[in-house]
Amino acid sequence: MNLLQYNNKKVSLTDVEGKVWSGMAHYCDAESYDEDEDMLDIKVGNEYIVFSESEIYSVEILN
Repeated sequence: MNLLQYNNKKVSLTDVEGKVWSGMAHYCDAESYDEDEDMLDIKVGNEYIVFSESEIYSVEILN
């Protein structure tokens, strides 16, 4: 999945457990963050929730 395309976009993300999260997405490159997978963090209210690529079922860009 190409997570970079969702950087700085308002998205609706469905995780692998079926829960839907909506908010602004920020792309996190695995190498820059010393992780095994690329990630998206989603700003939901005042919180940031981080999803690794394997935790994401689908992502849709919202207008």
